[in-house]
Amino acid sequence: MSKKLIFSLVIVAAFFTLLPLKSSLASEVRTGDTVYIAKDQIIDGNFYAVGNNLTIDGEVKGDVICAGQLVTINAKVGGDILCLADTLNINSAVNGNVRVVGKNIIFNGSATRNLNVAASNLIIGKEAIIGWDAVVAAATSEIRGTINGNLQGAFGKLLLAGEVAKNVELKMGPNSNSDKNQMGLTVSDEAKIDGDLIYSANHEGSINKNRVNGKIVRNPYQNDTRAWFAAYAVGRLIAIFSALILGLILISLWRDKIVKLTDKLKKAYWPAIGWGALLVIFIPIACLLLFITILGIPLALILGGLWIITMFVSKILVAILGGRLLFAKLREKESEKLLLEMTVGIVILWLIFSIPIFGPIVETLAIFAGSGILWKTLRENHKA
Repeated sequence: MSKKLIFSLVIVAAFFTLLPLKSSLASEVRTGDTVYIAKDQIIDGNFYAVGNNLTIDGEVKGDVICAGQLVTINAKVGGDILCLADTLNINSAVNGNVRVVGKNIIFNGSATRNLNVAASNLIIGKEAIIGWDAVVAAATSEIRGTINGNLQGAFGKLLLAGEVAKNVELKMGPNSNSDKNQMGLTVSDEAKIDGDLIYSANHEGSINKNRVNGKIVRNPYQNDTRAWFAAYAVGRLIAIFSALILGLILISLWRDKIVKLTDKLKKAYWPAIGWGALLVIFIPIACLLLFITILGIPLALILGGLWIITMFVSKILVAILGGRLLFAKLREKESEKLLLEMTVGIVILWLIFSIPIFGPIVETLAIFAGSGILWKTLRENHKA
């Protein structure tokens, strides 16, 4: 994998993390099982949404930052789209960048700037138009639209049947073309590449050479440390974005309670670590004991699920506290922008988590502290 492609993939993931910090527009937040923006509705600023089913039929003049099980965007977006979804359909004109992560992504719209995708399955429809570059990581992909810049990415299987105005640089999986019906690169008769086609693969792809105006170069597949670092960096940065989504849900639903929890945590951080350590260690043991009995299995599953959720939420609470303390120190007073404090806190804390040896220690302490304060609050409410 070339340094340029590695850098591009890392930048893609970094945008997922840093984009929410750049905007100064007014914003609207929606959460719930179903979130719907009707055709006659206009969002004047940025739109933050988290829901199981999310449909946007009305215009958004700012950015769309969302997460959900099924997300469909049918209306014009004046800024960027930043989204995490199981299934994502984009059928609209986007006057900016599209940066998305999901299992199944279908893009039939247009992006004035870049398209950045990480997906299991990706389809770029015939009518789709990308104004600048496309950077993609996908297991299987069909690209039938128009890319007015470069195409870069890593694929297991790729059918290229669209137009690329500049160069194509690809890294195919190590088993590419071992079974031509299942894996590998195909450049069809409908494709058009105005620049060079450079790809890494163990075997030659099925390429109509007449559809490539530049040179065609195949390099042997190499699983080097640079590729591993790129995958690690992308994974960590996407983890930050996932944490931001969870934090957005918590703040949207329980803003006042989150503030009270972090206030308590600030006053009793080290005692909370002690209680949290006992809780985090005890629950898996309790689950194991419950699994021994048939009647205890459902309770063990519920308890185990709550334990996992608690560990994720705990880190978010510590990150929010860190963000609040940082802004209080910088401004010498409490900030009222909890969303911004959370974002900064999560980015900083998750980057610390990535530091070898030191990071996992900090992450463990954060889990203990957050779990401890949740347990302490639950006990106090129960007594009341």
